[in-house]
Amino acid sequence: MNQKDDEKVTSESQEIPSFNSVTDHYKNIIGVPTNKVDMKRMPRILRFFGYFVFIFMVVCSVIFIILYFLQFL
Repeated sequence: MNQKDDEKVTSESQEIPSFNSVTDHYKNIIGVPTNKVDMKRMPRILRFFGYFVFIFMVVCSVIFIILYFLQFL
């Protein structure tokens, strides 16, 4: 590994450091996203869609767990 892999880039949007030379290669050649998503900077409709999908998955998971345990009663 080289020295730049160990450095953390601190900017407004934090960059995820490379794990090793292979992931660094994929990041440079293929273009793997390295920045964390900042939901506050996304357009309003995409934020609401992301929140809706997350809440929908949580509600479905809770309903699944409740129905799973109700079948044993």
